[in-house]
Amino acid sequence: MSIPWDNIVHIAALVMLELVLVAGLIAIPLGLSGNFIILGAILVTGLVTRFATISLWAILVMLGLVIAGEIIESFLGSLMAKRYGASKWGMLGAFVGGIAGAILGTPILPIIGSIVGSFIGAAAGAVLFEYWHLRQLEVSMPAGWGAVLGKLASSLIKIAIGLAMVIYTQFCIWS
Repeated sequence: MSIPWDNIVHIAALVMLELVLVAGLIAIPLGLSGNFIILGAILVTGLVTRFATISLWAILVMLGLVIAGEIIESFLGSLMAKRYGASKWGMLGAFVGGIAGAILGTPILPIIGSIVGSFIGAAAGAVLFEYWHLRQLEVSMPAGWGAVLGKLASSLIKIAIGLAMVIYTQFCIWS
């Protein structure tokens, strides 16, 4: 007995979708655009099934979540630095330092370097900008710690968003 060609293609497409979703989840803590990878796979699934499996509205909601995650990531390090005593200068330093650290860390050690670089850069930027502004190390150091906590919290939020998207997709596909 032979398996119909349509069934083989369908199974292969589902396996490929699952692999891309898992790859997207793995990419998030590595500092890569995992949520965009997941969203792209979900969009392709919607298009291929003519939005019968996953509705266009669900995809638009997920797009909003992905954008919200990116915005949160951009500002949470700065906001946490402020919570730990940073002025606007320390907040700016955390923001600029996080971006610069990720860029500088990538060529040193791709993927891992960008993650470590973004954490170190956010902390160093907050401390340096705050110290430059106030000339008081005892105020500057907690600002750097706040920036690190903000980067960690934003990473966890983005992982939660990606996980929610994958779980919803699994529910849609397998129900």
